[in-house]
Order: sequence, then structure tokens, then C-alpha cells
Amino acid sequence: MAELMKIREPRAYDVPGKPGLKSTYGWHPGMPPDIILRVSKTSLGTAGFCAQQYFLKYPLGIKEPANDNMIRGSNVHDAIEEFYQNMNLSYALSMRSYGYDEVKKYFLTHISEDKGYALGEEDHLVKYLDAEAKRFMTAEDEYFLPIGNEVSLDAVVEIDGVLVHLTGIVDRLFADGDGIPHVHELKTGVWSGKPRKWEHMRKEMAYYVYLIKRSEHEVLGGLDVEWWGWDHTGADDIFRHIEAVRVKEVSSMMKSLKDLVGMHKQYTGNKNGVMFPLKDEGAVKYICEPWCAIKGFCPRYYEVLKPSNLRQEAFS
Repeated sequence: MAELMKIREPRAYDVPGKPGLKSTYGWHPGMPPDIILRVSKTSLGTAGFCAQQYFLKYPLGIKEPANDNMIRGSNVHDAIEEFYQNMNLSYALSMRSYGYDEVKKYFLTHISEDKGYALGEEDHLVKYLDAEAKRFMTAEDEYFLPIGNEVSLDAVVEIDGVLVHLTGIVDRLFADGDGIPHVHELKTGVWSGKPRKWEHMRKEMAYYVYLIKRSEHEVLGGLDVEWWGWDHTGADDIFRHIEAVRVKEVSSMMKSLKDLVGMHKQYTGNKNGVMFPLKDEGAVKYICEPWCAIKGFCPRYYEVLKPSNLRQEAFS
């Protein structure tokens, strides 16, 4: 196992709009000043779920194999992006006078038969486009289409004395009749409605709100987002939710960001990553076993399977 956990040379990415500056998930204080810490919405969420999983996937670069859920989600996102790019608003408006059924029929023509979908993508697309057809029937004409569609954003911020490159792709950014921005996320999973799910989604949206505010994007940068929302298309019916931005979740996200920076400030590039805490032994059966695809690399997972007299004290 020690051989499997070799440190790889952390990949350094160019920071858009900042010539000469690079960012890496493997940042530690011993690196040159032109290399800074890279954080994405997913890396931040992973650190909150399990700091050791974060260490394995990001600083060490161990890749999680693609699965059907990932491929399906990517295909659906691509198709919805193309829907907004290719939709003929004038034609859709002419169909609106004939009623919802005609609008929906037009929207569904954007589901390509040439994609060769094999993972149920069409079911997700039909549910999403049906919901959009209903929204279109009452939407103000010029505010139906998003002002941002799968937009890559970047921002460089200083957190506790550390320069951090925040990066992410915003699914959609809409504006209402008063021009107030509203960020929206699409998920192809099932909405459970559990308290932890609400907390998780709100922290994800809080990351986007902060990223948009701090970004220097020529159109979206610096906007004050006042609403956020999300769709989940994994159940029989789509779950769509919109609410005002919650300051509590923005503060919680910022604390998580500071906690992550704090762990990296202690990181020295060693292979054990002891400053990225392990979950307790009780998590192995109920969290690691069902939810972690790279648990075979984790000392917490494989050490607790050994007899107690053979365990390494460092991982106990």
C-alpha cells in the first residue's frame, strides 16, 4: 500500500488572466510564490466530506474511475447547454400562443437522436425541458434565456495570508425582470430532502455566489447574486427549488474554505498527509464502504481491517 501512495508531482494550472501565476491542488508553503493553492467547488466539498479523501484525490492526484452516474450527468449537462445555445426564442414565442403542449414539443426537438444515449439521459432531459416549457409560458420574454450558460469563472483571493485560485463552472445564471441575478445548478441525482442534502446544496451555491462576486469575468464578474436554486432530475418528477441567498450558508462555506487553507498551511508535501484528518473507525462501514471509490488507498479503511496488534499507530 505504501507503494500505491507515492506522492506525484502536483499538476500546476495556468491562472486565467494572471500571466505567470499557476495554481495546484498540491500547494504547500514551501512552494515558489508564483504557485498558489487551487480550489474548486468539488474539491472544497470533498474536503468537507472527508479530508483524507480530499488529500488522496487532490494533492496526491489519485483519480476516481468514471462511472455511469458521472457519464450520464456530463451528457445531460452538455445537452442542456446546447439547448440554450440553439433555442430559437422568436420561434418559441410564436409557439407560446398555441399553448404549453406546442412549446414543450418544440423544446423536446432539441434532444438529439444522434448522441447514442445509453444511460437514461433522455428521461432526465425530458423532465428538465418539460419544467422549462412550463416556466416559459409565464416568463418575461427577454428573461427566459440565461445570461450565463456553463460559464467558466476564476478568481484569486487572499485567505488567512494565502493566495487562493478559486475556479468553477456555473451551470446557469439568470436575471429576473429587475435584473437581479439568480444562479442555478442542475443535478441528475435524486433529491432526498434530508437536512444534510439541503446543507450540502446551499454550501455549493454559496461557493458560486462568492466566486461570481470575486471573479473578474467581463460580464458576470462582480455581480451580487440574490437568489439561488437547483434542479434534481433523478426521480420520477423533477425537483426544482429557488430561494433567496442565505447568509448563514455563505458564512459556513467561507469557514470551510478557511479550514482547507489551514490544512494546506500545515502540509509539507509528505506522503502520509497527516494534517488531513482521517474519519473515525466507525465511519468505515457506513461511510467509507458505500460512498468512497478510492477507499483502498486510505489508511483508515485498510488499517481497521487488520487485527489490532498489527495496526500502525500512526493511523490508529
